[in-house]
Amino acid sequence: MITVLGGGITGLSTTWFLAQQLPSAVSIKLVEGSSRLGGWMRTDKRQAGGREFIVERGPRTLRTGASREACAVLELAEDLGLQSQVITAPRLSAAARNRFIYFKGELNCMPTGVGSLLTGLPPAVKCLPRGIWRDVTTAKNTPMDSTDESIHDFIARRFGEQVDDNLASAVMHGIYAADTRDLSARALLYPFWLADRLGSKGVLRGLRAVAKVSRARKAWTAERDGAEARALADRRAQAPEFWDMIDEASMYSFRDGIQTLSDRLVSKLQEFKNVQIITGQPVTAARSASDGNAEVELADGQVIKSQHIVNTLPLHCMRELFSTSNSLLNETPYSSVAVVNVAFGKKNITPVDGFGYLVPRASAADSKALGTVFDSCTLAAQDGDADITRLTVMLGGSRFEELFGSPATASKHALEDAALETIRNHLGLKSQPIDIDAMVGVNCIPSYTVGYIDRLKDMHRWVLEQLGGRMSVVGAAYGGPAVPQCIIHARDHVNYNLNLNNLSQPQNVSGLEQILEAFELPA
Repeated sequence: MITVLGGGITGLSTTWFLAQQLPSAVSIKLVEGSSRLGGWMRTDKRQAGGREFIVERGPRTLRTGASREACAVLELAEDLGLQSQVITAPRLSAAARNRFIYFKGELNCMPTGVGSLLTGLPPAVKCLPRGIWRDVTTAKNTPMDSTDESIHDFIARRFGEQVDDNLASAVMHGIYAADTRDLSARALLYPFWLADRLGSKGVLRGLRAVAKVSRARKAWTAERDGAEARALADRRAQAPEFWDMIDEASMYSFRDGIQTLSDRLVSKLQEFKNVQIITGQPVTAARSASDGNAEVELADGQVIKSQHIVNTLPLHCMRELFSTSNSLLNETPYSSVAVVNVAFGKKNITPVDGFGYLVPRASAADSKALGTVFDSCTLAAQDGDADITRLTVMLGGSRFEELFGSPATASKHALEDAALETIRNHLGLKSQPIDIDAMVGVNCIPSYTVGYIDRLKDMHRWVLEQLGGRMSVVGAAYGGPAVPQCIIHARDHVNYNLNLNNLSQPQNVSGLEQILEAFELPA
């Protein structure tokens, strides 16, 4: 028997891939402490002003493209029979082309190619050419005695502080809801960080050396990548209309929201006779059993014995289960984000069309928001015929407590007022919305802070020492917090790490092997 801890998208995906591989005689248990499955993938339906519409409380769109991560999600959606529910934003749509940064009281549209550069750079981006020139003309100043530095220090050292204050800080607000002065350059900007170390003068010149390293590393995975490419080609041949639609898209979701994916995973897993899903029972302890297997104890006293445990719990939850710990468990902060969904009773009311905008550090004094997503512009098909404009304002992140107090007790009214103030000041929308609702994701995004890779190595060693080699880990705290990263990590772990034909023996894998290999410094 194998047990998966955690019923978010990582746990559900892991259970799905296990169910595809294991014979029906092998029992799979999925344990979720709350009463709800899907984790931060949550779509709610609301009614206001005679209209029905959806609001996303967490992630809302998925990227297309040729990456393994993007293909893994699309293949999963196809295997779950969700093709007819996929809706897309075409590559030439405003949502795909227009992304903004709020800078000096205005929305600055980010360049999307050489053509957009010819029309002139907006104020937020004017620092970039100067930053590039600085990099190519500044002597090598890499701190070779250090294994990491913050994104802010790295960018400031090579490109100048303004590039971070105006641009990079905004991007990291959108992904991690965290401050670049805390985030790891090695973990999150690895190709550029490595280029700085390998190159003789500057990051951009060093990218050639990184390309050589990348080609060498691809040789390690050539067999795997070739098999996956052939399997994808077969899929395309069998469902050309679906894949042609995806090829023309920049991003996608589902007509009834992104929770469609997690809901379908749950319903499909319930069809497997060897899969049992337990909800509302937090795990209170994990230990080695007297017979050499592993076991977990639930809040109701139930003990589940397993030949292997795949632990997808957040780090702060996992830490409570063991008497020993490690630096990643102890030192990884999580960001909290307030998601405020706002609906107006009229279409197309934003002053610009696009995906939305992010707020950089340079504008922090003028804004309590991390950014705003233009939901109706991004995926208009989700609105149907409703005369409505949906927006989502993100608040908090690294400044949550400074602005709103404790995330667990923050005033919903204060959050909604801050969102309305943001919309009025940034977008000039003075009319009253027909609906507004705030929800706080407490500790929802792990922060990959300076020293993260060294702590990940510590976590790898610690996991191998737990439960006699019968536990491994997968999740947002390791390979990346985005939905595609969680799904590909789950798939790779099941397909390439675990020896499912010999579960009677300890697996002696942490689940972090491939991730750490990707960050190994070349000799």
